[in-house]
Amino acid sequence: MTSKEIAAQILELVGKESNIISCTHCVTRLRFSLKDDGKADRKKIESLEGVLGVQIQGGQFQVIVGNKVNKIYAELAGMANLGGEDAGAAEGSGTGKKSVVSRILETLSSILIPSLPPVIGGGMIKGFLFMFWEFGWIEWGSDVFNLLNIMSDGMFYFYPFLLAVSAAKRFKTNPYMALSLAGVLMHPTIYEGINGGVESFKILGISIPYLDYNASVLPIILAVWIMSYVYRFLEKRIPDIVSIIFTPMLTLVAMVPVTLAFIAPLGFYAGEYIALGMQAIIDFSPILAGFVIGALRPVTVFTGTHHAVRAIVSQQLATYGYTTIGAMNYMSTMAQAAAPLAIYIIIRKKNKEMRDISLSAAISGFLGVTEPGLYGVVMKYKVAFIAASIGGGIGAAISSYFGGAEYAMVMSSLVTIPATFGDGFVGIAIGLPAAIVSTMAICFIFKGKILEEDAMSGGKHIEEKPENERILSIASPVKGMVKPIDQVSDATFAEEVLGKGIAVVPKSGIVTSPVDGVVTTLISSKHAIGFKSNDGLEVLVHLGIDTVKLNGKYFTSYVQEGERVSKGQKVLSFEMDKLKAEGYETDVMVVITNTDQYLDVFPNTKLTEATPEDELLRAIV
Repeated sequence: MTSKEIAAQILELVGKESNIISCTHCVTRLRFSLKDDGKADRKKIESLEGVLGVQIQGGQFQVIVGNKVNKIYAELAGMANLGGEDAGAAEGSGTGKKSVVSRILETLSSILIPSLPPVIGGGMIKGFLFMFWEFGWIEWGSDVFNLLNIMSDGMFYFYPFLLAVSAAKRFKTNPYMALSLAGVLMHPTIYEGINGGVESFKILGISIPYLDYNASVLPIILAVWIMSYVYRFLEKRIPDIVSIIFTPMLTLVAMVPVTLAFIAPLGFYAGEYIALGMQAIIDFSPILAGFVIGALRPVTVFTGTHHAVRAIVSQQLATYGYTTIGAMNYMSTMAQAAAPLAIYIIIRKKNKEMRDISLSAAISGFLGVTEPGLYGVVMKYKVAFIAASIGGGIGAAISSYFGGAEYAMVMSSLVTIPATFGDGFVGIAIGLPAAIVSTMAICFIFKGKILEEDAMSGGKHIEEKPENERILSIASPVKGMVKPIDQVSDATFAEEVLGKGIAVVPKSGIVTSPVDGVVTTLISSKHAIGFKSNDGLEVLVHLGIDTVKLNGKYFTSYVQEGERVSKGQKVLSFEMDKLKAEGYETDVMVVITNTDQYLDVFPNTKLTEATPEDELLRAIV
């Protein structure tokens, strides 16, 4: 069948579009969140040509189709509204299992990522602009400087407009109404008031402040989110014949005052308090201040509250001729650049689109512009966010301890290191690499979590795949009933710490080799044996739960380490009845221990009872 035919069949058999909350995909699987899993005909889907299996995990109905998943997903998207990244407002099993924090981060990521192209482009231009100026290749305020500055600043200055579009898409509301709200925030009257020194104006006793919302993030997102409910409420209740007039009018009447008076100022006023809090911490302990300021820098940049910190930086420069907070921010900037670099290294062979985004974001970050990395990478991967925060905190604490400082108001980047030359430079010299190394180390330590997040993201983040798909098979080593590995009582296997696999409740004590290959490990107690297949699969067969305590009692081996074996060859035996009599569970766990080397590993979902001739597990190369 063609990809289109397979997609049509799958759509029909999952219960049609009406049963789909959302659908994304990873490297080999279509991942459905369904309103009712019972409406999906699992057996018929499994029997389809081109479908390798079906699994229900983590609230998702997963259809395994191999590396043609891109084409099938594209066909599905053309046939139905799959939700995907826009499914945040939907309710059902797929979203109910996520924490509030996860859903917030997922929502923010889905809004920020579509705006990345201009942000990355502008960020790179701005980074190179300041580099050229630092090296004396371009004069500040020259015509060329001004042109490049306009190129790089436009998308940041008017960032609320970009976010309004993607926020409207996420919250399923009118994008032009969302753009209108962004226009309110950026209206010339607001900036005339700011430039004229006017603090606010009043409507019905309510004070509406004149505040600078350029480059802000949260105000427009919050405003569009609330507007989506107001707009839908009015649209449902106003008669169709006049809805086109009164729905947008009343939405503006309701939203504009609320946005200007309450929603939008939240970030700004929060920033003032953050600035005061930072100064209090500095007065108490420079080391603690360094860690807190460095760790919170990603949050303040994201919320736009970092503008308030600039006041302290300017005051320090005016009073002392140097700024310690500027140096703390410098360390955090390097950490925010290091996180995308680590992500690039980790996912470069897995996800082509994010590979390109993370590399360009890292380059931009080291040149001093962190927004592409923060919005496009760090906010997408929770580990990266935590790593950048901790790494920035460590670097800033070290810098603060040794008196690290900036002696000019500069954009923190690798090319502006000369601005830190002076007393306390040792803090910069130690803190900068510490920020980078610690950030990347945390990312590498939790590499598995990052890869898991990347695989689950699906949607537009399409992973790079090999041209030719190969499926490797692992036969059952025993006769018995197939059992999901997460149902065994041993947490190490149930949580797939050693790798993905399956369990078999044995009906016979004869154990055969599941692959053609070599015996790599034979535990002295004979309760576990490892193989490496001719194709490179590393397979562990573990007999029973806690049977190591028997020290080989009731177990017999027929092979040795290093011996070549054939699939189906007898390698071990165990006295099943005697194990049971002594209170041991006899589940046989079969695990592929080098799971991370394959696109996917999954059980043969069509198999409920296995014999040594049956295919138990599959690995996609």
